[in-house]
Amino acid sequence: MSSAGTRPTILVVDDEPALRDMLTSVLKLEGYSVEVAPDGQDAINIMQNAPTTRRVILLDLLMQNVNGAGVVRWLVEHPDIRANSKIILMSANNNLKAAFDLTHDGELSKPFGVDAMLETIGKFSQSA
Repeated sequence: MSSAGTRPTILVVDDEPALRDMLTSVLKLEGYSVEVAPDGQDAINIMQNAPTTRRVILLDLLMQNVNGAGVVRWLVEHPDIRANSKIILMSANNNLKAAFDLTHDGELSKPFGVDAMLETIGKFSQSA
């Protein structure tokens, strides 16, 4: 958690380095603690190493190695970690529509603006 104690950690999971860097910079400026993973397997490793951390997960759907759907399935199989997490799927709109059956809490259609991202995260910051 951040030093404020009420905000969850944001886990940014995306295979695009420029987007990861931009999201990390903006979120840190907003006072969030940020974890970063370039693919789903790294995200799973991060969550396994700190399973009780409250998180909002910004999760890209299309990645190499383990994709976003694989991370969601893993979270469903680990209800103790899922209980501390809010999942926000990120992808192009047509990919989000195809992922309607994945368990998640919110969506960001790429490309999205910083304001839309912060608003979406804000909805889950108190309840993550």
